[in-house]
Amino acid sequence: MSEHMDKSLEDFKIDILEDGVIDSDEVAKIKERLYADDVIDRDEADFLFALNDETSGKENDPGWQALFVEALSDHVLKDEESPGVIDDNEADYLIEKIKGDGVVDANELKLLVNICATATGESPVGFNQFILDSVKAAVIEDGIVDSDEVEMMKMVIYGAGGAGGAGVDRAEADMLFDINDATTDKEGHDPSWQAFFVDAIAKHVLEDEMSPGEIDEEEGDWLISKIEGDGEYDANEKALLSHIKAKANSITGTLKFKIDMFGS
Repeated sequence: MSEHMDKSLEDFKIDILEDGVIDSDEVAKIKERLYADDVIDRDEADFLFALNDETSGKENDPGWQALFVEALSDHVLKDEESPGVIDDNEADYLIEKIKGDGVVDANELKLLVNICATATGESPVGFNQFILDSVKAAVIEDGIVDSDEVEMMKMVIYGAGGAGGAGVDRAEADMLFDINDATTDKEGHDPSWQAFFVDAIAKHVLEDEMSPGEIDEEEGDWLISKIEGDGEYDANEKALLSHIKAKANSITGTLKFKIDMFGS
C-alpha cells in the first residue's frame, strides 16, 4: 500500500502543503485516499477545505478544483441521511467552512454552483441566499457579464437545488435585477446576458402558481420598483417590458401604462 494511504489526514495534509501548491500527482493521491471506501466523511471534507484555504489563488493543477467540487458534492449529496438534497446541518457546515477565511474563492463558488445544478430538491432558504449573494458578488466584481457567468447563473437559477427549484423565485429575480443595475453602465457584456435576464424575469412573473400567464398588481408593482429603482429604464429592462407585453395574457395596474411607454 502507498505511504500516503497509511498516514493520518493531518500528516498527509502537511506533505501536500510542503511546496504550497497541489500538483497533478498530489491530486491523484488525494483522490485515491479519499475514495478508498467510496465515501467522503466529515473528516475528509474538513481536510479538503483546509487544503483549499491554504492553496487558494495558487497555480494548482486544474484537477484540484474538479476533485474538490466532486468530493465535497458527494459528501453532502450522497450521504445516507439526506441523499440528493442539502439538509440544515449540511447547509450550516458548508456556510461555516466557506466563510471561514472571509473569501468565497473560485473553487468554493464552483462547489456551490454544482450543488445547485445536481441536487434533486430545494435547499434551505439561508443556504440558497448565501449562494445567490456569492454568485452576485462574483459576477459584478469586474462589472462585465461574460458568457461563463451567464451559464453559471443559469445553473444556479434553473437547477433543482436552487431557491426556486427549476423555476425562478423572488430572491433569484432580485439578484438578477441587482446584477443588472450594477453593470448597466458598462460595455462588453455577452449578448446572452440580456436574453437570460429577460427570460428569467419573465418566468418569475408569468410562470408562477398564483397568476400564470398574467401580471397581477403585486407583480406589476414589484417590477416597477425594481426597474425604476436606479432611476432609469436601461436596454435590458426595456427588452423585458417588450417581452412581457408580447407574452402576457393580461397586465393590470400601473405596469400596463409603463409597458405602453417603454415596451413597444
